[in-house]
Amino acid sequence: MQRTNESVYDGVVVFPKAAPTPTGAESGIKLDLDDPGWGWRDLTGVIQPKASGAGSPTRQIYAGGQLADYAFALNDVCDINFHTPHDHVPGTDMFVHVHWSHTGTAISGTAEFTVYHSYSRGHNQANFPAEKSVVITVPTPNIATIPRYRHRVDEVALTSAGGSASLLDNALIEVDGLHLTTIKLTQLPVITGGNLFIHTVDIHYQSSNLATKQKSPNFYI
Repeated sequence: MQRTNESVYDGVVVFPKAAPTPTGAESGIKLDLDDPGWGWRDLTGVIQPKASGAGSPTRQIYAGGQLADYAFALNDVCDINFHTPHDHVPGTDMFVHVHWSHTGTAISGTAEFTVYHSYSRGHNQANFPAEKSVVITVPTPNIATIPRYRHRVDEVALTSAGGSASLLDNALIEVDGLHLTTIKLTQLPVITGGNLFIHTVDIHYQSSNLATKQKSPNFYI
């Protein structure tokens, strides 16, 4: 095998096993030759509606005759959990975003989605702490600004350096960690002749585009 700097080429590419970092010397695949940076990927979620009773979104026809999804009334909730993948770059921030639309002929007011979340590292390292919450606020002044059936993606930060009362400490996020998440529609715009639908909720994270050397902590030795 011919070794060139830190990579080996002989039908395969071999990278150093050390953990990538937000800046500085690291291993992984970055994008943009002029200004290299970690690319973004999604942790995709599936809506798990509250099973019954007050606060449970309902499956309703969305468009046409058969296509349906979950329509949310004020204070309806759903649960979505997210697993941190092995290509996550330690120390980088995550952003939670809601995919939503409406079926009304008119709309006004504000849509507000409150995200309740708790995070724990895996492999018997930590307990889930008390929940925190962040809010995604979207003004909806009129049907021209927020058209019927328009696919909206609105997001807010989920982490920060050091964390806060509402945000997770990005230094705590680790491969195989789990985000327990509940989404609540805490403000519903006035919608004429239709409903607000939440299609899914995802988390943006920065990716090294690599796996980890080990499948449990320490993942990078």
